[in-house]
Amino acid sequence: MTINLRQDAPAQSDVINPQELSVELEKLKTIHSHISQKEKEMKELKEDEKVQSGIIIPQIMERMNLTTLKLRDGSEVSVKQIYGASIKADKRAEALDWLRNNGLGDIIKNEILVSFGRNEDNKAADYAVLARGQGYEPQQKIAVHASTLRLVLEERHKKGGNIPEEFFHTFEGAQTKVKGKQ
Repeated sequence: MTINLRQDAPAQSDVINPQELSVELEKLKTIHSHISQKEKEMKELKEDEKVQSGIIIPQIMERMNLTTLKLRDGSEVSVKQIYGASIKADKRAEALDWLRNNGLGDIIKNEILVSFGRNEDNKAADYAVLARGQGYEPQQKIAVHASTLRLVLEERHKKGGNIPEEFFHTFEGAQTKVKGKQ
């Protein structure tokens, strides 16, 4: 699509040089196009990196019966197993109930947050003592820290415990690390 300011904004075209603005707008469109292309390339490179780091190199190192390898240049390649876990958004309440019913309720954080306005320090102090008795309605946040969930479910997984896939997303794989010179 070409921009024609004489047709698009005829009342303003006698005050400014529409050709100059048209040229600069075309440059901006070109820049946007280049950014989109580079973002697409970056996404593809990240996918290639995942395949190399998580599949190809770990498979080769496993065939060689290696977990780490020191290279001539002093750098070190290592492959470690990784585990990921998260609660499915649409099954959050059920997942929290499952954690409680399976002896893991202590990882659930239950926070109550009450906001007070400026110069309401006295009300805040009263609330700390009387809470709802003073007519305030707190906001409650129940959550599990992502790292804590991952660690607890990873430990359970390693011990052969059941982790219901209807409540949790889990991932098990390998990751390659290169330390030192690259």
